[in-house]
Amino acid sequence: MIGIVVSRSDSVSVLIGKEILKTGDWVQKIDSSRIDAEGGGKYYCTDGFELREFEGLHIQLEEVELAFGAMECIIFVSRHVGETGALLTAHYTGNFGEAKFGGKPRELSRACPNLHKAVVDALGRYAPSNYEVGIECTHHGPSDVEIPSMFVEIGSSEEEWGDVEAAESVAKAIMSVKGRESNCEKTIVGFGGGHYMPRFERIIRETDWAIGHVAADWCLEDMGEINSEMIRNIFDKSGSNRCIIVDKNLELEKIIKQEGYEIVSEKWVRETTGVGLEVVSRMEMSISTIEEGLRFGRVRSDRMEIRELDQSLLKDVQVISSKRVREVILRNTIAFETVENGSLVKGKVAVQARQAYEDIIEEFCHILEQRYDHVSRKGNEIFVEELVFSPEKARILGVEEGPKFGELASGKSVEVKGKMLDPEEVQEVKNKRYKLN
Repeated sequence: MIGIVVSRSDSVSVLIGKEILKTGDWVQKIDSSRIDAEGGGKYYCTDGFELREFEGLHIQLEEVELAFGAMECIIFVSRHVGETGALLTAHYTGNFGEAKFGGKPRELSRACPNLHKAVVDALGRYAPSNYEVGIECTHHGPSDVEIPSMFVEIGSSEEEWGDVEAAESVAKAIMSVKGRESNCEKTIVGFGGGHYMPRFERIIRETDWAIGHVAADWCLEDMGEINSEMIRNIFDKSGSNRCIIVDKNLELEKIIKQEGYEIVSEKWVRETTGVGLEVVSRMEMSISTIEEGLRFGRVRSDRMEIRELDQSLLKDVQVISSKRVREVILRNTIAFETVENGSLVKGKVAVQARQAYEDIIEEFCHILEQRYDHVSRKGNEIFVEELVFSPEKARILGVEEGPKFGELASGKSVEVKGKMLDPEEVQEVKNKRYKLN
């Protein structure tokens, strides 16, 4: 169940609440155990949702979860104020420093990363064409919500606050996340950057990772002295042990590492999209780290073996067609090692079974055939033969070093002492062998 909080002191909240009640089959009920101003009296239920109204402003409410039964998440529908134009936004609540706008100092509510991601994605689908969709850093009250919670808002001025179409979009977005869990394994905490966090918005939209609490630059300033207790609180209330730091901050990094949390890059997040974290951990230990060049193929399996591709073979097939080599590796591996910022395959690969390794070698043989005249495999060796220009044969047949050497080497016939000499007459077989592991 998801609880929805409407504030009668906020006209935008009331408008969104009305649009929510138009979506689905809601049943009106009475809660006589609480006063009307604190979520009691009339409230509304439908499959997966419960909506209650409160008299006070959202940011001033305390222990709001006590009005609801067992909920997966609480969503506050509200207005957004700012110089941002037409905007639909979602964010978590809490204070990293003083409590200037509700809640308590240095207290954070519990985040709902999976639902937050789902709502942001849904806002992107339903938002009117003239609206942007964004996310914000953690700010304002209430800060004591023990059930995972978030704000979903319409901004940013009087013109948008009365927009029924925008309110309908928010209602549809909220109702679309019925039945989802609030938390997910792939959650990133954020530190630094601006209030509206474009980097973390990209992560939500373009990866399978969700976002927990984010302390923007101004939040870190409010925090003042960075201490272990607050750092632990941020990660705990987010349900995560990984973070991205936007700007270098040695003091912050030191404390985060001391507390046992991991600092990762946006590249790390992108490269692990679609891959289970247990597999990521195993591959970083067995092959290399993502920062060092680990990349993931399209095979998904818990069964795997590590094989090493011959460096000379890899070099030659990638010279012939690096694009085709990469496609072969992506199609047949769980993970693989790269160099040059991920552009070239290096050596180690993780495959599900020996057959996948054999398929890679077979494909490499086909690639070699694009260059070499004969390619064969015998056991753990690949043999290639290439007809190449022989300067010694050319000299014996009377060709002087110079332009005619170049023409013969490039496959052109030349005239020597009044007779045409074909390139085949001055060629020799060059053999090469690749040893397979």
